[in-house]
Amino acid sequence: MRSCDNCLIELRDATVTRGASRLLGPISWQLRRGRHAAVIGDNGSGKTTLLKLLRGELATDQTPGQTQTRTYDFGHGPQSSPIGLRQRIGLVSSDMQDFYFLHARRATARSVILAGLFDTPLLYDEPTEAQRAMAGAVIHELGIGHLAGREMGTLSTGQTRMVLVARALATGPEVLLLDECLEGLDAAAHREVLALIDAASARSTLVCVAHRAGDVPGCVERFTILEGGQVKAEGDRQTALQVLADEPAGLAACDLPTRQSVQPSAAGYPFLVRMDNVSVVVGGTRILHSVHWQVLPGECWAVVGPNGAGKSSLLRLITSELAPYADDAGNGTGTVERLGGMSMDQARSRLGVVSPALQAGYARELGWEVTALETVLSGFRGSVGMLDQPTGNELLAAREWLARVGLAHLAGRSLRRMSYGQQRRVFLARAMAPGPDVLLLDEPLSGLDAPSRALVRRVLDRLAGAGVPFILISHNEADMIGAVNRVLALDAGRVVFSGTREEHERLRGS
Repeated sequence: MRSCDNCLIELRDATVTRGASRLLGPISWQLRRGRHAAVIGDNGSGKTTLLKLLRGELATDQTPGQTQTRTYDFGHGPQSSPIGLRQRIGLVSSDMQDFYFLHARRATARSVILAGLFDTPLLYDEPTEAQRAMAGAVIHELGIGHLAGREMGTLSTGQTRMVLVARALATGPEVLLLDECLEGLDAAAHREVLALIDAASARSTLVCVAHRAGDVPGCVERFTILEGGQVKAEGDRQTALQVLADEPAGLAACDLPTRQSVQPSAAGYPFLVRMDNVSVVVGGTRILHSVHWQVLPGECWAVVGPNGAGKSSLLRLITSELAPYADDAGNGTGTVERLGGMSMDQARSRLGVVSPALQAGYARELGWEVTALETVLSGFRGSVGMLDQPTGNELLAAREWLARVGLAHLAGRSLRRMSYGQQRRVFLARAMAPGPDVLLLDEPLSGLDAPSRALVRRVLDRLAGAGVPFILISHNEADMIGAVNRVLALDAGRVVFSGTREEHERLRGS
């Protein structure tokens, strides 16, 4: 077994197949020490699969008559197995984030970071003082000491992502695999993590997956463009960043929704959402403090604020995933009302919801084999899974919306065999196909490639123009939909601004 000069990992004619779907390859690719790489491409092109293959979480296909190899050489001679090397290959991914949200909500952030030193998801062994010092150093560098004792279930998406970055960096890995690790971070955290990753590049060789030009560390000069699971091109930084630029989408061949094709009923409600003196406590941590807020028909809101401000918790109150708590002064529990006073059972099928939490839990609850079409159809009942047979009109609408998000050809594919970005587009179609009275959108563009982001922005603007209101959470200013006309700003769980978009922009500029 021979390795290329200075190669840490080398793939030769490698393929990965699941069921009848070829996810990756054949691909030949080398990672050389100190030559930091970025892997880019559309949703479903095989980027995450490549990172899992590099780390040894997936095996290459064993096909009779074909020779394909994966070789590691970290300085002690080449080997084909990742055994003994996994702790030297750090990883940050959406799958890891989903695991802690679903299965380890009581684990503390510090224990998750320490567990990375053992390459286990949770901490099963007692760490040494040296290991505690290693974890403490990276916690300090990232400025997340205030999160270290918190349970993972109490952290926001962005805060969890920072904990996972700390977990990956704590081992001082020789190879650091970053699968969209900057998604969900606010501007300040984005700068801090990007700077720390650039600093880590002096001792680790990076491979990053990104859909946004601003998420590619400055140390990266080598870019691999994947298409259909194969290497389409290798390029320099300038060429690759042009690929990542937000160009107008030509993704869907069918027409976007029009005022005539959308029949919103939201205008008939006296209010869409009303919160009166609402607080939220999760795991002993107060997430929201005495919130008063009202959403009226015709309003499209953006909810903004730093990581941990309470934005996702606000939407989870509307969907009854969280219950209001007594306010800070102990004056009793506040109230949450939706759609003019409907109960959640009445309102469930009238709310179009997209969120990382829904996407993380949906397929796992159903065993992952649910198809894209079945997922979209479940939106007509607001259920996890299909409760009854769909009508002909529901089938037609579901297929139309899968086409609008560019996934008509994957209607029968299971969520297990789709990329994170493809799954996000399925859930966008699920939210929109039933013709909801209001859309609740928590980071709806996260994980989408540039053409998909441009398409979804156009769709949301068109829906708002047709009278469909929405509440949007996003950390990226480029994702602010043009139709937004109201802004709610949160900080540390408190409302610091509520008013028009123009007034908010004026105050920010002053």
